Amino acid sequence: MVLKNVREKTHAAWTTTKKILALMSVWGLVYSLTTITRLGVAFEYDDTLVFSTPAYVKAFASVQQPFSPQFWSVVNKSYDIEKPKLLPLSLAWIFRLFGFKVAIIANRPSTDGDGLRKEWRRLTPKTLFCFAGDRGDPRLFLEKGNYVLFFGDSDSGIVEARKAGVYPIRVKRSRKSFRKEEDYRPGTFGELVLPWSQY
Repeated sequence: MVLKNVREKTHAAWTTTKKILALMSVWGLVYSLTTITRLGVAFEYDDTLVFSTPAYVKAFASVQQPFSPQFWSVVNKSYDIEKPKLLPLSLAWIFRLFGFKVAIIANRPSTDGDGLRKEWRRLTPKTLFCFAGDRGDPRLFLEKGNYVLFFGDSDSGIVEARKAGVYPIRVKRSRKSFRKEEDYRPGTFGELVLPWSQY
């Protein structure tokens, strides 16, 4: 009886070990392929990875001239009051775990943005954190890398990704976003819309 119990426990432990090893092998294969081919995914920052409205509200309240260098300085330094969006951020980390390079595109100037870049250094290296307000067209950034997916909330981001040959996925905006309907018509371009991504 005791021998039978030991045998059953050993068999269960060995089965579990084989499953874990099989999963690790699959992960290792995927990780190797993505790193060798340098595949990447890109995420817009505002209203995609984070709910950034609190930073903009703070800047509007504290600066007399909206969209001036001082305004962008306040926005870029206020990342501590922005709220990460659960599903898009989780996806970004999953892609990172599987060896994809993860890029972030912030559609704003880089004025005093070094702290913001540093805040995201675990997910993406400094060179892959792009302030599109400095470079202009995000499409140029996407064309330079081997990106396969683009996650964005704006119509213009979806269009630019298509022009760059990158498959776009729409992330929903929060209903509390200060931009609400500006440059935002989910599904208009036949893109996949990520459900529950507004939270």
